[in-house]
Amino acid sequence: MIQAALGIIDKMRIEVFETNDYEKDPKKTIFVQLNPEKYTMKHNVVFNESQPMGATGNDLKFNKIEGEEVTFEFLFDSSGVIPPGKIKDGKGKMSFLDKAGDVFDALKPAIVNPFDEVKSVEEDLEAFKNLLLGYNGKTHHTAYLQLLWGGYSLQCRLKNMEIEYYLFRKDGKPIRAKAKCTFKGTVAYKIMVAEQKKSSPDLTHERKFEMNDKLTLISENIYENPNYYIDVAQSNAILSFRNIRFGTNLIFPPIK
Repeated sequence: MIQAALGIIDKMRIEVFETNDYEKDPKKTIFVQLNPEKYTMKHNVVFNESQPMGATGNDLKFNKIEGEEVTFEFLFDSSGVIPPGKIKDGKGKMSFLDKAGDVFDALKPAIVNPFDEVKSVEEDLEAFKNLLLGYNGKTHHTAYLQLLWGGYSLQCRLKNMEIEYYLFRKDGKPIRAKAKCTFKGTVAYKIMVAEQKKSSPDLTHERKFEMNDKLTLISENIYENPNYYIDVAQSNAILSFRNIRFGTNLIFPPIK
């Protein structure tokens, strides 16, 4: 209730991981300076588009569905008008004092000392860029990321970053910039394999036979056709499919 009265809102955060094991705590957590005003999402289906010689069209053959792409614009401002963003170690959290401090900083009168030099955004941008885009010599790749904002979350990696500078000090150093970042969704290999095994009849499946299981029902669930149970019995050298021992690992071959 106090937070609502002060107008305190949760900042979007970017968790930075060295590997694609998202069950571990992140190395760093970035809290953006301002929540984005908008973002765009892109979903892309790839087809094989080979066309016979002399043909006027082609039959698109499905190839793959690429990972989700999302683009955000992040503001960097060192003029003092906007409270700064924060980078915390591990699975950092913004405490109530952090959030309240941002509000009180924003409410301060904008009194500028003419003899003070405004800080440039170059240092903050460099730290942001190194975490998202920097090459890790130990793992030999760039960071794995997790975007979290309200109910939205995406495990991803940075695809590209475009920085626009548009407010400068007298010496030409920038004090305001926007970083336009495109992130591409990523899935850990073991999760991808598990999902494929559950959903695709043209891959090899493995199931443990449990109490109340029936070979015909499992076959129908995997192949969408109960008639393949005979092929499954032959592949597993089962002489009587009515007397399968509980705990037996069964292999369900792919449909050719």
